[in-house]
Amino acid sequence: MRQVRTMVLIAGIAAAAALGCCPAGAEEAMSPAGREAVRVAMMNEALTFAKYKLFAEHARKAGKTELADLMAVTSNQEYGHFLRWAAMYGLVGTDVQNLRQAAQDELNDDMQLYTRLASEADARGEKTLGDHFRAIELQEQGHHEKFEQAVEKALNSK
Repeated sequence: MRQVRTMVLIAGIAAAAALGCCPAGAEEAMSPAGREAVRVAMMNEALTFAKYKLFAEHARKAGKTELADLMAVTSNQEYGHFLRWAAMYGLVGTDVQNLRQAAQDELNDDMQLYTRLASEADARGEKTLGDHFRAIELQEQGHHEKFEQAVEKALNSK
């Protein structure tokens, strides 16, 4: 029962945060520096959400229910913050726009990042770390290919 109440509270907090972020007519032009600040805040909230979620799972596995509940509720509040910044940033577009963005992110950000990180790890003599980066890079390449296929499918179904 306590878990159900917690989940209801979490959902309410996230929804309130998302809906309360931008009252009608309150939008204003955002400078490039403002847009970058929102992007950084959005990335920070996404990492914090994921981190606290892991902390909650760890505490729950250790039988520390009160700590787990605290971390879970806070994690979802951080997700609410992320939703606020995502709305201000205009993160979500049409399905095709979202798929194109996801494909580009997988290619440019993820695959190139992991290629660089693997090379740097190898140069430091950290072969195992380099192997981990290469393994993730292959998964990211698969994501990229699936997103590209989904874009083509979406465009052809119109």
